Parts: sequence; C-alpha cells; structure tokens
Amino acid sequence: MNIETVNELITSLESAGELSIKERKYLELARAYQQLAAENAYLLNGAARELNTSWMFHKTMLGAQAALVCLAHGYQAAAREWLEGTTDEAGVEIPDDITVGQLPEWFDSQMVSNDGKSGFLTRAEAEEAIRKACPATDAYLAGIKADGVEEFAAKLRIPGDDPFMDAIADSVAGAADSYAKQLREGAK
Repeated sequence: MNIETVNELITSLESAGELSIKERKYLELARAYQQLAAENAYLLNGAARELNTSWMFHKTMLGAQAALVCLAHGYQAAAREWLEGTTDEAGVEIPDDITVGQLPEWFDSQMVSNDGKSGFLTRAEAEEAIRKACPATDAYLAGIKADGVEEFAAKLRIPGDDPFMDAIADSVAGAADSYAKQLREGAK
C-alpha cells in the first residue's frame, strides 16, 4: 500500500458518514500511517543534510590541517589555497574587505540554524527538536517498548510450582503493567 492509496482511503472514510468501529480503526491507522510517512520524509531529509554537513566538516578539518603544515613551512600562499579549497562549498562568502576585528561579528552572524535560531545546538537539543517534529514516530517507538514490557508481564503471570514465587512474580508483573502504561502515556 502506498501513500496515495492511504490518502484515498482516508478521503473515502471521512466522507462515508457514520463509521463502524472497524472503519474508525482503519481511519485511525491510515492517519497514523500518513503521519509516519510525513515524518519519515522529514527525517530522511535531515539525515541527508547531516551527512552532507559531516562531509563538509571533515573536508574543512583536513584542509585546515594541511594549511597549518604549509604555514609551519612558511608557505602562506599554499596555506590560503588549502583553506579556500576546503571552504568553497560552504555556501557562505566572507567579504573581501573584512577586518580581523570584524571577524567575530561576521562569524556569529553565520551561525544560524535552519529554524533561524543562532548559537550552538547540542546533541540533546537536536534530539528534542526532532522528537517534537516527529510525535507519531516517538509514540510508535514508545508503543513497541510498552509491548515488550507487557509481554514480559504476561510471562511473569504464568503459574509455577511455588505459590510464594508466583505472588512475587504477579507483583512484579503489576509494576511492569504500570510502567508499560507510563511508556504509552509519555509518548502522547
């Protein structure tokens, strides 16, 4: 089933009027599929951008190291060539008439993320931003975790030979059920 088929199913069900329980479940699943598909496209684009950025960073660091070697041997022109060669894909041009004193302000003005915010973005902040942009993915993953915890709780409830141990296992299973519920609610 592709996204066009899902969109047609949603349109059909939404225009059908009163839906049966089964049809409502299909509609909920189709909407979740639609949201996950949109989030997947967002994540794929972000991953491609991150890979490209990592490659440019790697290239720039290698060029900077080569330039330092050139400077250490007194080859300033060669160092400049290495640096210019590694920064030509950055998409940012430094003004030819900039002074050394103006560099910090220019640098800070270039450190702007896609959402227009400036400054450094930590890994934790990046992960939180992605989670906010992809709630269906987060909820789905929380559901998988909760399913695993519930399966563990069900295994604990299988009676054994010792009533005392069965009582302890049942208590642990109850705690596991509570935790599974927290996982599901935390993803909403």
